[in-house]
Amino acid sequence: MNFSNKKLIFSSILFLSLFSNSAQSAVTFKDILENPSDLKLNLQYAKEQEQAGKYKNTIASLERLNMLYPVNTDIKLYLLSVLLKMDSLSKIELMANAMLQDPNTTQEARIYIEGILKTIQQEKTKPKSKWFAYADFGYLQNDHSNIEGKSKTGTMQQHDLNTGTDKQIEFSNETIMYDKTYARSGSITVGKNIDKTSAISFTGGLTSNTQNKGIGTGENDLASASVSYSKIIGKHYILPYAYYSKPNARNNIDDSITKGLGFSNNYIVDKNSSATYGFSYAKTAYDTVTRNIEENPEKKNSETYTGSIGYNYTFSNVNLITSKVSYTDKNAVENFNSYDGLGLDISYTRAFSFGNLKLGRNFYTNNYDKRNPFFNRSVDRVDKNKVSTAQLTGKITQLLPFFEKVDPKSRIFYSIKYSETDTYSNMTNYNTLRKNTSFNIIKRFSLYE
Repeated sequence: MNFSNKKLIFSSILFLSLFSNSAQSAVTFKDILENPSDLKLNLQYAKEQEQAGKYKNTIASLERLNMLYPVNTDIKLYLLSVLLKMDSLSKIELMANAMLQDPNTTQEARIYIEGILKTIQQEKTKPKSKWFAYADFGYLQNDHSNIEGKSKTGTMQQHDLNTGTDKQIEFSNETIMYDKTYARSGSITVGKNIDKTSAISFTGGLTSNTQNKGIGTGENDLASASVSYSKIIGKHYILPYAYYSKPNARNNIDDSITKGLGFSNNYIVDKNSSATYGFSYAKTAYDTVTRNIEENPEKKNSETYTGSIGYNYTFSNVNLITSKVSYTDKNAVENFNSYDGLGLDISYTRAFSFGNLKLGRNFYTNNYDKRNPFFNRSVDRVDKNKVSTAQLTGKITQLLPFFEKVDPKSRIFYSIKYSETDTYSNMTNYNTLRKNTSFNIIKRFSLYE
């Protein structure tokens, strides 16, 4: 019998033996404060916290009961079973040894505990695999409120060659507003733990993106690859990386290849805070082939440089505040596609039993290098963007505990995200409001551990 099976059987036996006659109504923390020594009430509270996935609360309750009732072996065994669920090997070992030294521990419990200790020792001495590999398969659906970027006023600027002036015209009545895009993806990651402080990994993937109503930028087959190397040096977590991306657009215009390099470092200041900084470079080249030669896509070829610095702060073990300041400089063949500007990103993340909730707000400004003669010859374009996001991510078993029967290793992940991009531009063409809601689900298969 392996370690995980022992945990499951032991937890089931304890659950039946300890709680078959317990009360069914929910117990609040206020009830515990008013009745700190009530064994039945405290056990019921511990059980409810465990069912909710709040193992820290369960352990705290059982440790308190263990001090109040030091001769109660059932409490000790229940505490041990919760520690087993959390895979806290050091705590399990400490608790198990203490129970073996306790004269009140029954012979049956001693046999079980000795078996647990033996399994722990085997786990410690078992050589860890240096190689790892896994495959991810995902599905993403995104609901767009303004997929083709219609302006808030429904008008756009266009230069009139006959009069030599910039005029306002109406967006086409055929402009698609509400639409859905779908993405089906698959990727394989292979990596190696070089030593205790460094690892390298390679990922290759393919994503098929489709659009419900139109055939725009949302229609493509995306091939991608990346390589990353991580290294821990003292308090520094260093991560250089490189990537390759090639979307094959179905509208036959926007075929391109992007190659990029990057570097980031996360410096641990103390147990609650860390500082980060990073740099990246990307080069995008559009294909020039017979089918789209008239569009002259090479005008959109570009190189983008980005630098950032940030600070992260954690409190109460479940709250994270992050902030980041960045600067982006994009240089395109045609200068009206080039811009530079500052960005500010602030977010708050809270860990819950059902997943991690992240709320974010991003501000960034794009100052364009040159006016686009087709749309405007009198105003230097400046876009000020505000992006608000709310995202919930986690494992399906966190959101739906009964899913453990289908996914016992918790390898199905979910993400629900809402974003709103509000752009204020001095050119009405780009003065837009876009809202997106997406749902993403990923199934991971371990290929080698």
